[in-house]
Amino acid sequence: MRITLLILLWALILSAASAGEAPQPGASLVGLRLYDISGKRQSLDDVKTHYVIIVWWAFWCDTWKKALPEISDLAARQDELDCTVWTVSIDGRYTAEIKPLVEKGKINFPVLLDDGTWTKKLGLRRVPTVMILDEKRQVVYLREVYPGNDKLEKALRASK
Repeated sequence: MRITLLILLWALILSAASAGEAPQPGASLVGLRLYDISGKRQSLDDVKTHYVIIVWWAFWCDTWKKALPEISDLAARQDELDCTVWTVSIDGRYTAEIKPLVEKGKINFPVLLDDGTWTKKLGLRRVPTVMILDEKRQVVYLREVYPGNDKLEKALRASK
């Protein structure tokens, strides 16, 4: 029942977002501030790396689970790649599924929660959606699937 409600909520968010344009390279995420699953506010203003990789996903969608090992590997190499890795749950809800993964060290990157505000503002249509932001916090790369780390690293190198 809970999963069905979450899917319906996401469908409503998607239908509202799809009325506008899909997210595009060049979109600005300046001012992005979200809470993580422990209630701490995270802000792009505080990120010191040149690049930020954001993976937008949903708790109810299994695709994030498939990409989790690659995202964890990417996050482990943040210093080397001069980037910060964030994930954002578009359904804005904490579920008991995530906390054990964080505690076991399987998630080594921030999991942030969007209440639909940024999802709608950006016109996100699918999860996962992956963005690379430059130092001005503008989108320089965008894919509506997880492209794999090789393609993300290639995109990072091309952005430099």
